[in-house]
Amino acid sequence: MGAWVGRTSPRLMPMNQKNPNRTLVIGGRELMMIVIALALLSLAAVIFVMGAARLRQRTEAPVPLVTATSGVAELPNGRQTDPGATSVLAPTMVPTPATLEHIVQEGESLTSIAILYGVDLTALLEANGLTENSVIVPGNALIVPLVPGNEGAYHEVQPGEALIGIAQTYGVSPDAIQKANNLPDANSLYVGQRLYIPGAPPFPTTLPSEEPPPTAAPVSGVEADLRQNGPQVSDWPRSILTGDLEANYPLIFDAQRFTLHYQPDTYPADHLDTVVGYAQNGLDTAESTLDVHLEGKFDIYVAGTLFEYPSGALRVLSQSRDRKVFILADGSGVAADNAYFFTHEITHLVAWNTLGQPATSMLSEGVATWVGEPQLEQGGFLPYQQLCLAIDAAGEMESMATLNTDFQAFKGHIRDPFNYFGSACFIDYLVQTYGLEPMGDLYHSSDFSTLYGSSLAALNEEWRRSLAAQQVDRTLDAQTLKDRALYVSQAYAYVFSNYNDTDALHLGYAAVDRARVALWKGKFDEVDQWLQVFTDFTGFTP
Repeated sequence: MGAWVGRTSPRLMPMNQKNPNRTLVIGGRELMMIVIALALLSLAAVIFVMGAARLRQRTEAPVPLVTATSGVAELPNGRQTDPGATSVLAPTMVPTPATLEHIVQEGESLTSIAILYGVDLTALLEANGLTENSVIVPGNALIVPLVPGNEGAYHEVQPGEALIGIAQTYGVSPDAIQKANNLPDANSLYVGQRLYIPGAPPFPTTLPSEEPPPTAAPVSGVEADLRQNGPQVSDWPRSILTGDLEANYPLIFDAQRFTLHYQPDTYPADHLDTVVGYAQNGLDTAESTLDVHLEGKFDIYVAGTLFEYPSGALRVLSQSRDRKVFILADGSGVAADNAYFFTHEITHLVAWNTLGQPATSMLSEGVATWVGEPQLEQGGFLPYQQLCLAIDAAGEMESMATLNTDFQAFKGHIRDPFNYFGSACFIDYLVQTYGLEPMGDLYHSSDFSTLYGSSLAALNEEWRRSLAAQQVDRTLDAQTLKDRALYVSQAYAYVFSNYNDTDALHLGYAAVDRARVALWKGKFDEVDQWLQVFTDFTGFTP
């Protein structure tokens, strides 16, 4: 129809040549075509109106939340819920480029999910037709309305990681990651591979949002205490382990036996004397305990901010071959465990450059953890022997023969605390039973049979029998220690996976740090109190 309006048909031109107005003459055939076109247009309009009404009905349909007492409810799609279900959530939106679907995980709440993606809680509730009192359970699907810059992230595959674990970390489905990266199958991952995570919050930059994430009202006085005595807030960028170290750690303190590198406007800059004292004490303790002397100087990089992603959970790291150690000192923890971490990591460097390259991770971590024990005990932390008795009683003590061949068993004091303490107790047993001298050769050879006259498996059994004989002296409840250690680990994992410099997560970090200190002092009631404060701030329940 549009081809005819406002211009002359070539076939009718002779009739219109003498008329300056170019009058359009329409015959019967043309009239019929116009009628047909109008009919089609009317039909399209009817279809459009019906579709819009159906779409509005779909998006405005209420979301039923069915509890065990509410019986059967009708979902928008006409299906009925299971009468025995705890809760059922039916999203009122479908994912668009500006939204994503989040599958609720164990321990998550509406508040923690809003904080996770950096979106306003009200927006999350409205997107799903919910209220603050709505109940969600693991497995529910939520639509998350993203804000600009929040639509995806990149993840570098680490040793031992699988697709399903990476997906759980970011709260997305394994299928979504597989499709976004054109992976042939879920097993086609390799260490160092860079994966795009669709719909995940970017790390480690701050997640933008129109309003600050909401937080529950903290216990009176707790927030002020955590701000004043917890990890120090700094505008300095996240600390690095590789790259331009001079730019990231621009300040230098040159001591006689080491050079300290640190950052302005951070805890080390404000407490330089304390940090230098930790370093000097760590060096002295390592040398005296191992009866060695380190020649030459080494470098200590003291991080005043959390390490950049994906190393956010890292507290210490030794590059012993290059005579460098990296240690987080951001004001978290207490004096005793800060002194311990300096000693632990400096021991790695000292032992490597005096005893030789460690033969196994068990020997390396066991010796470093053992050397630092006196500093923890002096600060009121539990004796290692009590910890190991409880770990053994809880059935969580790994065989040293197994740990000696497992290079992935020591991923940090937060993830694998029992392995660190267990290996330290085993090293202490060897030193107390056979003396320190064999340890110098064992460290770089792992030749237990020659140095101790028995295989590692036999020595492990010998040590475990001694633990069993001492169970009568155990003062800790084994199951309570096991449970609280797991809760603290889960809380830390949440903070370090999602840390974005917001108040909610910074205060959550400070609270779980208090819980960690209380845990290793055996003050389990305090652990529970600080974990509750952690949940108040973050919305996440470990």
